[in-house]
Amino acid sequence: MIIVRREEGDLRWATIRRRLRLNTPRNPKTGQPQARLWLWIVPFVIVFFLSGVVFAPILEPLWVSLFPFLAEPPSFAFGSIVESPDIMARLVGNWGFVALIVLQSAFNIFGEEFLFRGALLPKMNGVFGKWDWVANGLLFTLYHVHQPWGFLSSWIEDIFAITFPAKRFRSTWMAIIIHGAQSVFFLFIVLGLVLGLA
Repeated sequence: MIIVRREEGDLRWATIRRRLRLNTPRNPKTGQPQARLWLWIVPFVIVFFLSGVVFAPILEPLWVSLFPFLAEPPSFAFGSIVESPDIMARLVGNWGFVALIVLQSAFNIFGEEFLFRGALLPKMNGVFGKWDWVANGLLFTLYHVHQPWGFLSSWIEDIFAITFPAKRFRSTWMAIIIHGAQSVFFLFIVLGLVLGLA
């Protein structure tokens, strides 16, 4: 919002919406908004999940074999939670944990997408031209420096499944929804843990 305020001079909803591209996806050829373009979310969500299921298990070990010091700490992995009976017992019925995950996911998704796809992507065209979406995906990957073991697979996801549709259809909502699909999936896992179904 600081960027928008400095560039545009105000924070009216119409200004925020225009500047951050919070609009219906636009036809890449005509530039006109078309509601049917929302259907493109489905294949991009599939690409996003396939990347995590197919490419990540191949690319992450390859990346870590090249740079062993970037390996994921064992206690950091989500599997370490599931393997601990004590943690699992504390999660059952813990609705505060669910609320925390929902709140964190909302701030994470909207904050990241407003900044990277809303504020930065349109401006990056001036520097990177038609490859602005690739540079934006790389910048977003580097932003996740706290998870260096996933750089290679994350870069592919970020470029092709999130940044490309935001660029092609000139709509940050595309990136927000695609990125949000990951959080919805994770929320179902958390709900399973809290309900004691795991």
